[in-house]
Amino acid sequence: MRFVDPTQIPELPLPFMNDDHAEEVRLLEALGEALEAHRARTGGLDVVLERLSLLAVHTREHFLREEQVMRESGFPAYPQHKGEHDRVLAEMDGEARAFREGGDPVRLHAYLFETVPAWFVQHIRTMDAMTARFVVSRPGAPGAAAV
Repeated sequence: MRFVDPTQIPELPLPFMNDDHAEEVRLLEALGEALEAHRARTGGLDVVLERLSLLAVHTREHFLREEQVMRESGFPAYPQHKGEHDRVLAEMDGEARAFREGGDPVRLHAYLFETVPAWFVQHIRTMDAMTARFVVSRPGAPGAAAV
C-alpha cells in the first residue's frame, strides 16, 4: 500500500535534498505499514513507536542539513524557512505525544497520511525549491558541489 505518492515530489537540483526527501517517504511508508498492522491487531505498538521515533529523528536531521546549507549560502529567506521547519517539528512532536498518551491510531494515521504528505509536497515545491535554486546559483556555495 502506498501512503505517500513519490511521483508528487519534485526533483531538486541538490542531491542531498532529494535523498532526504526519498528517505522521508520510505520512513513514512514503513510507519504506515506498522500503523496498519497495529490497527488490524497483527502488529505491535512497539513497532509503531519505534518507527515514529525513526521518522522524528530523520526529520530533524533532514531539516538541520537544509538549515546549515541555507546559513552557509546566505539564503535570505532562512528565517521563514527555518520557522516552518520549527512549526512542523513542534506539530509532529505533539501528534507523536498524543499517540503515545492516548494511542489513537486513527488520529495518527490522518495526520501522517493526510496532513504530512500535503504539507511535504507543498513545502518541497515552494520553500525547498527556492532554497535549492538559490544555493546552486551561488559560486562555491555549500551543497552546490554535490550537484
